[in-house]
Amino acid sequence: MRTWIILILAVLLCACNTSPNEVIDGILEVPENRNDSNSRTLKLVYKVLKAKKPDSLKAPIVYLQGGPGGATLIMEEFWKDHPLRNDRDIVLMDQRGTGASEANCIEMGAAIFDMMRQDLDNAGEINALKTIFSECKETMKNDGVDLAGYNSRENAADFEDLRKALGYKKWNLFGPSYGSKLGLTIMRDFPNSIRSAVLAGIFSPETDFINKYFRNFENSLLSVLERCEKNEDCNNRYPNLKERLLKTMKKLESDPLDIYYEGKPFVLNPQDALSLFFMSLYNREAIANIPVLIEAIENRQFEFLVNALRGIENISNIINFSMSNSVLTYEELPFYDEAAMVESLKQSEIAVNIPQYSDLGIELMNNWHPYRASEIENQAVVSEIPTLMVSGGLDHVTPVSNATKALKHLKNGYEVIFPDEGHSLFNPCFFQIAEDFLNDPTQRPDMACSSLSNPIEWNLAISSK
Repeated sequence: MRTWIILILAVLLCACNTSPNEVIDGILEVPENRNDSNSRTLKLVYKVLKAKKPDSLKAPIVYLQGGPGGATLIMEEFWKDHPLRNDRDIVLMDQRGTGASEANCIEMGAAIFDMMRQDLDNAGEINALKTIFSECKETMKNDGVDLAGYNSRENAADFEDLRKALGYKKWNLFGPSYGSKLGLTIMRDFPNSIRSAVLAGIFSPETDFINKYFRNFENSLLSVLERCEKNEDCNNRYPNLKERLLKTMKKLESDPLDIYYEGKPFVLNPQDALSLFFMSLYNREAIANIPVLIEAIENRQFEFLVNALRGIENISNIINFSMSNSVLTYEELPFYDEAAMVESLKQSEIAVNIPQYSDLGIELMNNWHPYRASEIENQAVVSEIPTLMVSGGLDHVTPVSNATKALKHLKNGYEVIFPDEGHSLFNPCFFQIAEDFLNDPTQRPDMACSSLSNPIEWNLAISSK
């Protein structure tokens, strides 16, 4: 008997004294739809990367992935040896309907990328997507999926349940892109659970996302071209970029590029080219290659284009489009203004040369599911929780104006702008500011490094024609 007591005590001691690099794996069971008493249960997979200092008492960080629909557990390697893990637990959980957390229709990304291979106009793409989406919805119907449960409100409640299950009194939110919207939703619905929030690429509830989607993209792209023009070396190497871009896009309408990509044909048309430019605006390294991308399409240099297409294919395999569709349909579609969208496209310099690029799939969203958010999902979050909001000056998805607007309602909010960065902001200066803020959220952190000039290092390599 004494031997068994000793063994039990040993197990308890081991459970309390974690090793410096311990990773705890777990499954959180939650209702699929908290508004339905008969809702089925979802199993959400999480990991806790314990702080390397086992005696640290600092509040943990919960990482909120972007998307919507992005897998989260794939970030384990990124956070494993990150300085922020030295004295804080890092909590990762695949959000409902993504990654390992009962993801729906995981083949949709590959199907959409295969559709892109074809030379379809906008109407043709919409019809192809209708088929892909219909097949997914039929599968989910057969599996008993309740699409009413796939939104930021339910998502936020999942993380509150996780906090309770892990026994944390409070934690710090860390959310980029859609993760910032999820973070703000958690701040709104569960304010007593949050010590502080670090949010980047701000996608706040009141953001006019659909109506301004294309114009934000175009403004960022043209701003990049303008920067090249103002840089003597870049302008000498790539003169008249804007004119060449518009001319090249127009030519693709009647003369698309036939590329051989990963063993199969790929027809690069105007919509595909826009997707390549969109992907290139995410980070400064890719931004530096945008002049090369224009030239590659112009001169039909397939090797560079093949490498660019890999980025799109990789993203299509990471994002769960079912979850993405559900969130956007529920939270953004109710506040879509068709007249504003039409007016926005009329002012576009790029869309005017691509007449078919005028339907952003509103019909697809309308048909995805019938659930629509109430007005609260379109209202700014009012909070006193210390919040650090970080934006890139070249961000094509969530421009600086999003953060500026949201901060008006955050009493203890601080704004950081990186003028020469895009949507992806994970640079050393950002993390230093974030660490200082997390250590003392009551004080404005030193942001000096963010204001240092860090111009784009353009790719000036001479390519063969």
